[in-house]
Amino acid sequence: MTEIRVPKLNNNDTEYTLVEWLVDDGKPIAEGDPVALVETSKAAEELESAAEGVLRQSLAAGAVCAPGDVIGHVLAPGETVEAAPVAPVASAAPVPGAESSPAGVTITKPARVLMSEWGIGEEQVLGWGLKVVRRTDVERLAGPPPTGKTETVVEAETVGETETKPASPTPASPARTAPTPASPAPTALTPTAPTHSAKGTVPMLSQALPSVQQAVGRSVLTSHQTIPAAYTVVKVDVTGAQTLAAQEGKRLRRLVGLPELLLSAVARSYRAFPLCFARLADARTAELADAAHVGVTMDVGQGLFVPVVERASDLTFEEIVEAVSGFRRTVMSGTFRESELSGGNITVTLHNDLDVVAAVPFVFPGQACALALAGPQQELFLDSDGAVTARTVVNVGLAYDHRLLNGRDAVLFLQRVKALLQSPEKLLGEA
Repeated sequence: MTEIRVPKLNNNDTEYTLVEWLVDDGKPIAEGDPVALVETSKAAEELESAAEGVLRQSLAAGAVCAPGDVIGHVLAPGETVEAAPVAPVASAAPVPGAESSPAGVTITKPARVLMSEWGIGEEQVLGWGLKVVRRTDVERLAGPPPTGKTETVVEAETVGETETKPASPTPASPARTAPTPASPAPTALTPTAPTHSAKGTVPMLSQALPSVQQAVGRSVLTSHQTIPAAYTVVKVDVTGAQTLAAQEGKRLRRLVGLPELLLSAVARSYRAFPLCFARLADARTAELADAAHVGVTMDVGQGLFVPVVERASDLTFEEIVEAVSGFRRTVMSGTFRESELSGGNITVTLHNDLDVVAAVPFVFPGQACALALAGPQQELFLDSDGAVTARTVVNVGLAYDHRLLNGRDAVLFLQRVKALLQSPEKLLGEA
């Protein structure tokens, strides 16, 4: 008998949701077969069977589980396990349409609750093209909730007195159409307990944070509490880099820009600056990495994701471009797998809007450095002949763990990255 245990999928979550069993209870499975779908705060991950046999489920789909929990068993021929009823998942109220959806689409129980509250039909959700539909998907793709009859707290003239009146009826909202992921929906604001001011009782509004933002918050808090970070920034002439990026984009038929070039330059610096890719094992020891696993921030208004280009130091520029292109497609639907978001040992954060001149990233827990790419700026300068000419520059910043690196290390690392960006043709050869 082999246990099916929930692995630790990331460092941010203490519990996950068992979204779906991919194999029916009592059915035969082979080693390596996907048997269950588990959802973290940012991604959905398939759990595979470690043995061949018959599946016995111990936990109902929709239940909460933690790393190390046994959710089922794989029985060898002739083996039995004491039957234990799989407890149904409790919910605050019955959710219409809780049965499995057709076409292999999984809709999580929290998503169904929100669909019921907002009056969203399953056929609309199936049209979004997602394999797994989560509550956050409903929030960002379905638009704001329909307004109806609500209660409004009205402040009275006398201090401390309030009265509650029904709000005026609102005309029914028109039928919802399939939205585009590029237009994220605002989160509904809900009244909370009133607070007191000099004038009297004032209603307060609250907004529920999406699970993705909650995960970001945990990482930021851990970073600020545990990592003594410092920051250095350099100016880089990217006139030639932008020209080369445009040429490579046409050749590869992919979107190629400064982010891909910076990511490649960082990866190429791994062997010369191993401590920039290390993690602090204890106060006396740095644990070196086997390769550069470079995370890159992506946020299209649906939450911050940091997918990782694995072994980027071993990849060609073309392979890095292909990896980032795949991330851009995935971020539009927010359907990253947990394995795509973990394992990074350095991070490139993108702040390359034209109005951004500098940004200070936080160092992700377990890493030593995070780089920030600001927006390109036009400036005039004197060339070697003393003539005034124009060029395009960006500021590239480095936040670093001062327990692992000092200011000199940071400057040398940034100078190496700068040199590669200012001679970008060096990035096109073999890794």
